[in-house]
Amino acid sequence: MRLFNIVQMLKVLTYLGISALMNVSAWAEITEHEVLIPVTVKGVFSDSQQNMVGTEFRPEGQGPFPLVIINHGTPRSSAENGGVIDVYKEHARLFAQHGFVVINPLRLGFGKSDGVATDNYGACENPEYYETGLKTARDISAAITYAKNKPYIDATRIVLVGQSGGGFGALALASENVPGVIAVINFAGGRGARGFEKVCNEARLVDAFDRYAKTTHVPMLWFYSANDHSFYPALAQRLYAAYQNEGVDVRFIVAPPYRKDGHGFFHGIESAPIWMREVEPFLKRLGWTDAGIGASLDSPELDRMK
Repeated sequence: MRLFNIVQMLKVLTYLGISALMNVSAWAEITEHEVLIPVTVKGVFSDSQQNMVGTEFRPEGQGPFPLVIINHGTPRSSAENGGVIDVYKEHARLFAQHGFVVINPLRLGFGKSDGVATDNYGACENPEYYETGLKTARDISAAITYAKNKPYIDATRIVLVGQSGGGFGALALASENVPGVIAVINFAGGRGARGFEKVCNEARLVDAFDRYAKTTHVPMLWFYSANDHSFYPALAQRLYAAYQNEGVDVRFIVAPPYRKDGHGFFHGIESAPIWMREVEPFLKRLGWTDAGIGASLDSPELDRMK
């Protein structure tokens, strides 16, 4: 366990424009450590256990704290799975500053985690998106099971956050109504992107969203960038409509263009002032009233960064 680097802390504060409003010592008390998260893998003759590698971020105090699980995306080529690293540590520290324990798992077959990724959707002509999302959800669910054994985590208040394939998996898991999951924050969730505004069998992807929506009962906050070249605006609207048609409580945000491809909007911590302006009131609506939530909303520096 270690305290995160003061330079990284100050960079996050600078991006958010709240260095004058937040107590730096409070950030220094957030601890970070690597964890192993067991996953039960079903086999033909017997089940086995493999481990996901994750990073846990914990604020000061005894808790119990609500939980955020941040879920990474999926490379287009499976050959890149082993090179996946946790790129959301600064994001996790930001949520931890708001009073959450945060776990960033690397799913099986990614990065340093055990096993082989099983969430391949198959042939581009006939992708199995619905089933693939549920396989991703299995690993996210394992992180929840791990968290339930920690006395400092309130497993009745869990928010799933995910980007791209991780967002898609979070939507899939929410459709299973796992006890304790009370909200989803989805950044550019989806699967099947193969190139510039090219997605394998878009109709099948929309159908998977529709099937998830039919059994979803938790509020959601979605971000899709205006220049996302994977799940481009017209397609993102179709995905959103699938949930609207089923009456799911979704707030859909068209995020501003980000660099050359808005699919990476969540990657850069410099986007945090934009998405936090939506995330903070969303969390408040769910009942979070700690002093940290909302502290950045009144920052004049944040206004200048918009």
